Amino acid sequence: MIEKIFRTAYTILVAPLFFLTFLPAYISYVMVFNFSSRHNAIRHAQVVSRYWAKLAYICLLIRVKITGRELIDKKKVYVFVSNHRSLLDVPAWAMSAYNPSKFLSKEELVKAPVFGYVLKRLYLTVNRKDKADRARSIQRMRAALEEGISVYLAPEGTRNKNQDVDLQPFHDGDFRLAIEAQVPVAVFTLFNTDNLLSPKTLLGLRPGTIYGSWIEPIETTGLTEKDIPALREKVWQLMLKEFQQLKARYN
Repeated sequence: MIEKIFRTAYTILVAPLFFLTFLPAYISYVMVFNFSSRHNAIRHAQVVSRYWAKLAYICLLIRVKITGRELIDKKKVYVFVSNHRSLLDVPAWAMSAYNPSKFLSKEELVKAPVFGYVLKRLYLTVNRKDKADRARSIQRMRAALEEGISVYLAPEGTRNKNQDVDLQPFHDGDFRLAIEAQVPVAVFTLFNTDNLLSPKTLLGLRPGTIYGSWIEPIETTGLTEKDIPALREKVWQLMLKEFQQLKARYN
């Protein structure tokens, strides 16, 4: 009970500071999307996202420690995949690599007043209830990869709200995309985000440290559609192993 009261009070205390970080970020995004060329806009927006993420975490008194970043070639295009356990994951993804990239987002987020303008340009959208739109989202992601923009995905499909389950089963789509585009899969594993902010409530925040880890990217050159299940299982096993190692080290 005492911890719940502390978390609620802490959330209420720092929430205004967190939301204030959106103001300079929003102005910066608007300037980027209006004054940068289409080719440079995502690259410049990525810089804004990284600085916003750092500022947001400072306001929340959260540190982020990322290892293995040297394994990610800034000049390469990847399908980035990560586990997803908390809303705190999103800023960590923005900080995790320096490659221009786009995230996949639920369609309803880009309809939000004011912020929808930015999100529509930062993210690739999908209506998960619409089979045809899911297919179109694959094409949009494929087009982004062909333009030299990496794609950031959560193969679990949604946030894992069960803290007793280290990693939910993966969907095929992310790995189908990587194989069709013949680009490497880069695996990023996050730990402790759900301990700092539970996926079950927005009033459960506390300060602390987030740990992230990259492993050697997995090449897809020469793989075909029949290799999708094996690639999916390989990535799942690697991410689970990495998560459990982070858990053993920092829990």
